Amino acid sequence: MTLGLHDYERRRRRRYWGRTFKFMAFVGVLLGIGLFAYQMGVEQVKGREAGLSADNAHLSQANAELSRSVAALRMAAQTAETKAAELEARLTRELPTGDLARLTELARERLAAGVEAQRLVFVLNQIKTPRQCEKPENKRFILPTPIYKGPNSTVGFANGAITVSGEGTPARGASGNAEGWFDPASVVTIRFTEAGGRQTEAKGVLPLRHVVVAAGIEHQFTVTSGARSFVEVTSERCPFP
Repeated sequence: MTLGLHDYERRRRRRYWGRTFKFMAFVGVLLGIGLFAYQMGVEQVKGREAGLSADNAHLSQANAELSRSVAALRMAAQTAETKAAELEARLTRELPTGDLARLTELARERLAAGVEAQRLVFVLNQIKTPRQCEKPENKRFILPTPIYKGPNSTVGFANGAITVSGEGTPARGASGNAEGWFDPASVVTIRFTEAGGRQTEAKGVLPLRHVVVAAGIEHQFTVTSGARSFVEVTSERCPFP
């Protein structure tokens, strides 16, 4: 009887310790898995942190390079603006304007036409101030139109050395019909014919100014609108050059 009880107690303890060992083994496995998972998580977090740190360093470097590029572009823009302002100021100082610009263009045209530079310099050196000009002479004539071509449509100056003529645009009445006289507000053509046959002209809206040089005399003409149908011509003769 006593032997049977001992066997039973031994088997019970064996089962108890077996279950306990299995339970402890199971807990150990769970702890191992948990520890492994935790370690893997830690490594992943460290990897992400390292990647983020690398990305942050790259972005910081890119931002620094961009800042340097922006600063360089701003400096280049400021330099370009300064140079442009300097160039504009230089052009303003050096480029001719007004009468000087017209004189420069005329000299360029004469040189392009084959006139020697020495000749232009000589002519400029011969110009005197003040000029000894004769008293202005004033005459008038009827300016013809395509409708009216009557007498008194020319006038001569310098004892017939230069004849002035021309043509205008007919004026329009209230009904829109063309009149016999010219329209002072429209374009006219004034012709200057020298005794030798050479002819030049001035074209535009009155008043017009024109210069004719003949036989060492400069004839300065001013043409203005006069009474109906008439134009007034003023001629001033001056030594040339």
